[in-house]
Amino acid sequence: MPNDPLSLSVADARDAAHALLGRLKLRHLRLVLALSEAHTAAAVAERLHVSPAAVSKALGEIEDIVGTPLYVRGRRGLVLTEPGREMAAHAMVLLAQFERLAESLHAVRAGSQGEVRIAFRTISVQPLLAQAMTDFHRDNPRVEISVVEGGIGEMTEQLVDGSLDLLFAYDDPRLSRRALRTAPVVPAQKVVVVASRDHPLLSRRKLTAQALSSERWCIPAAGSRMLHLLYTAFHGFGVAPPTSGIRTSDVAATASLMQTGHYLGVFPERIAAQLCEAKVARILRFDLCSHVEPVVAVWNGEVTPRPAAQRFRELVVDRANLGTWRHEDVPLLGARAVAAASIVDR
Repeated sequence: MPNDPLSLSVADARDAAHALLGRLKLRHLRLVLALSEAHTAAAVAERLHVSPAAVSKALGEIEDIVGTPLYVRGRRGLVLTEPGREMAAHAMVLLAQFERLAESLHAVRAGSQGEVRIAFRTISVQPLLAQAMTDFHRDNPRVEISVVEGGIGEMTEQLVDGSLDLLFAYDDPRLSRRALRTAPVVPAQKVVVVASRDHPLLSRRKLTAQALSSERWCIPAAGSRMLHLLYTAFHGFGVAPPTSGIRTSDVAATASLMQTGHYLGVFPERIAAQLCEAKVARILRFDLCSHVEPVVAVWNGEVTPRPAAQRFRELVVDRANLGTWRHEDVPLLGARAVAAASIVDR
């Protein structure tokens, strides 16, 4: 019915939305997003290379367009209201989409096939990724593949803002963000103790947590997942965790240390198996009763993926689901290099 009140209200709402979108500009979105991070007009002005007066004027324009206050003044500066936070969240997605569009157009002009930016926070997934990157680059030689480094928090933020395509990490509460999607690529693993190949404990039939605690260890770095699991396991045995040794979470450094002295270390069983294959360590017969979470591929599901990144993600996830890559494992590069060097030295 043409005069149906419900139809009129829906039409009015649609017209109002179109009118609002017609007045909002990209600079407005950038400003609100910057304000959600910087909290003062001066800081926003510095970030956007404009004057504080221009920021204040633009904020007034935006509030006039949307018809509601977007921020309030607090003790720590300008604080976004609920509508302001909602606008900032959508601005992040929209600006990321525009950046993806610009990248695609630039790639077409430059004659390339785009890029893939990935990061990984565990080398449990390294054999899979190494083979996948090699095969993908062979079939897509004009796609630029970049491996990005950083902490889990930093990488998560880069996923959210669209600057990172894929992250491979142990499943972690910090990855529980509205925009992020995950897919398992490496199942949960048992955590094991490894020892230098000639370590005296390898000849013992029975081992206790107390005996292990007093040994010299390659102790995982502070704040690492492995350190948490190691401490939790020893506390579960009612024994103080090991404190003697050298703190490092670097596998190549651990491999080097294990060839220069008697050390123990703790790793997921897949990494431990690679160290054993590289002939720099052996798995100790002691059950820590501990497991590490599955490794997942993480991406931003709210932003249109780069075509190359989507193809690469599908390649990795498909191979993980098929399980064929498990038969292609090779020793870790760092451990293999250390093992080779030690043979030459002898």
